[in-house]
Amino acid sequence: MNQKPIKLHLGCQEKYLPGYINIDLPHEAHTVRKAKVDVEADVRDLSYPAESVDEIRSHHLLEHFSRQEALLLLARWHKWLKMDGLLRLETPDFEESARKFLKGNLDDQFQLARHIFGSHEADWAYHKDFWSENKYRLVLRELGYGDFRFEKISNNVESKFPVLKDTFISKQERLLKKLGPLGFNNLPNIVAYAKKVVKDVDYHTVIRRILEKSLVGRETKILDVWMKEAERGM
Repeated sequence: MNQKPIKLHLGCQEKYLPGYINIDLPHEAHTVRKAKVDVEADVRDLSYPAESVDEIRSHHLLEHFSRQEALLLLARWHKWLKMDGLLRLETPDFEESARKFLKGNLDDQFQLARHIFGSHEADWAYHKDFWSENKYRLVLRELGYGDFRFEKISNNVESKFPVLKDTFISKQERLLKKLGPLGFNNLPNIVAYAKKVVKDVDYHTVIRRILEKSLVGRETKILDVWMKEAERGM
């Protein structure tokens, strides 16, 4: 008898995906949107057996965690995934957001800053670290992922109507600004697709090596603090 694939949709909010186990915080933690879930849980508290999960996906979740928490989650998800299991992550594209910030007027910069740093209506609604294609490539490769594919979404017209991606309509930034009251925006996101390609990874060593890249000068004591937090979850 064939076992049904285990596919996790983490931090699902109101976006319920059939065929997935949709997971998000308990309903009382949500201030504006009400999540549609199969399981109420903090994703940091989840546990699945090694190599038991076929797919893990999240949309605008990873940026809500500190750099050490995010690395720990990516390591944990790698452990859960079967070989060639799929990881799909969508976050704000920090690099493209920064480019638009430098070119934009003050109103644009306020919206882009909200996109980069979060909406701030709850404790979980703060963005704590950046993600971009280059960072995804480095971090995911170190943690045993490969077979990468990246999709850059320059505005939510392309998200809502994929058929319009890279068309003349999706490039009309002035028009999108005028359509803001209708729910359209000009905020760039990135989707990273990767597969588990390495079975055994020394997560402790890899996480330490990645965290070292965020040190400034002689901040070795900060690295020790970061590692203690990461080690508690390993």
